[in-house]
Amino acid sequence: MSLIKGSCHCGSVAWEFDLPTKTVVKCYCSMCRKLQGTDHSTYVVVPKEQFILTKGKELSVCYQATKQSYKNFCSECGTPTHLVNGKHFPDDVMLPLGVVENYMEKLAPKIQVYTADKPSWVNIHDDEPIFS
Repeated sequence: MSLIKGSCHCGSVAWEFDLPTKTVVKCYCSMCRKLQGTDHSTYVVVPKEQFILTKGKELSVCYQATKQSYKNFCSECGTPTHLVNGKHFPDDVMLPLGVVENYMEKLAPKIQVYTADKPSWVNIHDDEPIFS
């Protein structure tokens, strides 16, 4: 197994997890776009038992996005740190790909979801399977 680490922008909240992950998903749904402030979100889906919050638990603030899902972020810098999507991945932690260290070497999107919700100017990558 390989240990992967990540942290918020200011470094106050940090975590780690072991490979392999469940998947890496690129999502175009309106809720993900709104919560991340981008045209799409890309998340690493990690089984809960592989995820360890190593620093800053007291600085991690939770926002209940829906009845089943919540998003944590650093109270110091506002960086989204991790979330739970209780509808689609209830037994996993989802980490925004951009806050994972050295992700470009080990992790790449494997699936795309909610592509019908994408902005018309966003191009779909043909090499990533579409699941909705």
